[in-house]
Amino acid sequence: MIVQSVVERVQTGPIKNVVEYGTARIPASPYVVIKPEATWRGTMLRVITHMDPDQQKWLRNYVLNTLSDLLSGYEGDTDEGVHFKVEMTQEWTDTTDGNDDGTISMERLFLLPGLLF
Repeated sequence: MIVQSVVERVQTGPIKNVVEYGTARIPASPYVVIKPEATWRGTMLRVITHMDPDQQKWLRNYVLNTLSDLLSGYEGDTDEGVHFKVEMTQEWTDTTDGNDDGTISMERLFLLPGLLF
């Protein structure tokens, strides 16, 4: 699965708690959630990073810099032999508070280009 391969790639960075959207158990902060979303351009990967309050500086740096280093142009292969490449977009959100677990969060979008046949 492509999303699992992306989860494993993000886990090589400084935040090790990385899960796919829909997991039953949310890890302790800091953590990252990878949510695939179908679009006309391919699959968007919404990468949602959560940190404790008062860590806005680190959150912004992680989302805008570290995730770029980890995912921009990243090419991988799934266990099923599917080759993919992640492309950077210039789309992200401001810092959000009010999450159920008391964290602050920020989102960044990446693209897995592709067409369905």
